[in-house]
Amino acid sequence: MVVSSASSSIEDATDTADFKAISVSQGARRVTADRARATGLDFQNSQWTFVGRVVFSLEPSSVLWADRAILEYHDGKLAQVTAIGSPTHFEHRRSDPQPPQRGQADVITYDPKLETVHLQGHARVSDGDGTQISAPLVVYSIRDHRWQADSGTRASTVPVKVRP
Repeated sequence: MVVSSASSSIEDATDTADFKAISVSQGARRVTADRARATGLDFQNSQWTFVGRVVFSLEPSSVLWADRAILEYHDGKLAQVTAIGSPTHFEHRRSDPQPPQRGQADVITYDPKLETVHLQGHARVSDGDGTQISAPLVVYSIRDHRWQADSGTRASTVPVKVRP
């Protein structure tokens, strides 16, 4: 894990830190923001809150843009990313010649273990070829390139395959 910032203030007694103009990277994942606050500085069981022009590269081909993002680490691994904005944006660029998959919502949650992105609140997604979906909740599987929209009732959950 590489952390760089223009300035930092670390409080050993409370195991917290504040950063300005921060960048955190690990492998292909990278997050940048105007500010950040961390609790639990060892990345074992910690929470990092990034604020202001947050850009998070999930994988080599997926990116989140948000006003605020909360990264949670459990047992030394990234467990979840919750991005909040008005709106928050997501983009997944595929290796094939298909256009990128794009989405936006009030809240976007990334689960690295399942490789899924949940878009909640005014969720809208597009395949880049004119197909668009709007729903209260949309889930995208990065691994399978598959969208699933949910209008809030069990009977109306509709899997949507957008460009194989």
